[in-house]
Amino acid sequence: MQHEYSQARIAKDRNYDGRFFFGVKTTGIFCRPSCPSPVAKEENVRYFKTLFEALKEGFRPCYRCRPDLETDYTNGNIRGAFLVKEALEKIYGGFLYDHSIGELAEEVGVSDRHLRQLFQDNLGAQPGAVARYHKALFAKKLLVYSDQSVTDIAYASGFGSIRQFNEVFKKAFGKTPTQVRREEGAPEEKTGGRTLLKLPCRQPFDFKQTLSFLAPRAIAGVEVVTSESYSRTFRTGTARGYFTVTEDPGTSSIELHIRCDDIRCCMEIHNRVRRMFDLDTDFSRINHLLAADTILSRGMKNGHVPRLPVAFEPFEFVVRAILGQQITVKAATTLAGRIADKADRRTDPDYPEGLNRYFPDVEELSHLDLSGIGLTQTRQATLQTAVRAVLDGTVKLTPNQPFDAFHRDFSALKGIGDWTVHYVAMRGLGMKDCFPATDLGVIKALTQGNKPSTKTILAMAEAWRPYRSYATLCLWHIDKGEEA
Repeated sequence: MQHEYSQARIAKDRNYDGRFFFGVKTTGIFCRPSCPSPVAKEENVRYFKTLFEALKEGFRPCYRCRPDLETDYTNGNIRGAFLVKEALEKIYGGFLYDHSIGELAEEVGVSDRHLRQLFQDNLGAQPGAVARYHKALFAKKLLVYSDQSVTDIAYASGFGSIRQFNEVFKKAFGKTPTQVRREEGAPEEKTGGRTLLKLPCRQPFDFKQTLSFLAPRAIAGVEVVTSESYSRTFRTGTARGYFTVTEDPGTSSIELHIRCDDIRCCMEIHNRVRRMFDLDTDFSRINHLLAADTILSRGMKNGHVPRLPVAFEPFEFVVRAILGQQITVKAATTLAGRIADKADRRTDPDYPEGLNRYFPDVEELSHLDLSGIGLTQTRQATLQTAVRAVLDGTVKLTPNQPFDAFHRDFSALKGIGDWTVHYVAMRGLGMKDCFPATDLGVIKALTQGNKPSTKTILAMAEAWRPYRSYATLCLWHIDKGEEA
């Protein structure tokens, strides 16, 4: 492995960015593989599996390749246990703001000691250290890319005081937050309960393609999609508000504008939007594999597969998927809007036009009378069955679980078929190797003469593992008569 990393470092291979980091012992600086700095001698180099490991060893991020800003550390560089990934998701969402590591361990179903060992083995650092580094890293992104004050950034990143923020930040980066903001030429500070964040993304990034996919699926009152932007309302454990996403081609990034009543939600919203627009996937292997297929290549644009649009709220998407069984996109979208309207969770009157509802959460939907909105009794029963399963934990809506476990639990519910399982896993949870073989768009795109059987389609799809979700997107873009 070290030989492979050494070759990638010397070649400055961007495909390895995020897969490992390297530190130079003579300078105390760590970099990503593609760093433009002169190539260091091998004897002076240390390799790290994760950014956290480099920080723990006292190395500071390079100001040329900016591994703490330009390389996201929440995705492909984590190797190993699903439990570690699940725990990381909770840390990134702010779980340790008001919970202990023991409670985190209990939440993911292991002992405190076992969780600490898993973190050490997979990340080279303990959960508490990872949480501190993550807060500092997120704060640095806010300092560089947002227009919030230093004080607001401290609290948005989960620090309990300015003093604690300054101490942790300077230990990690060797400079104070104020110094970093001044040196990076950050946006001018503003007030008014709004936060601007820039989310860098690797090119090519076809923002309009994602918007065109989301537009016909936008839930009335909850989402607004235009040719230039995506907006929606949200509620988290601590906050409520709305956000808008636009593109900034000049800086190869998207801009995330958040309006909320508790700035501590910004970290969670930031992470969920990154997943929503599929910003962290390394497409080099995916493009290479799928472009070789004569059928799938027709659904690619300039040799690039479509990005996977992942739902902002997984439970909301479960509802949407069940509504979409055997009906059109338009009909399912209409029904979802009627549910939001009947739940009547209204936003503040100063929200933008079109954002006047919050979608009901699982508890609210469990008490909602769904009669009179055009749903059959069978479909209502399926929805209530799914709601109960999510409430009692029979079905987990976490992305970091094995697909086989999710398939087993979700398909066991009455009224949930194979298409729904794969569709929710793919677009609700962001799993990369799902394939709704009975989807009408998939079947149409693969029909050349006689319609192929499900068995034949599944056999064809074996060649597209482990990226069948992206293969599905390619097929949908061939057909354009996409699923619900």
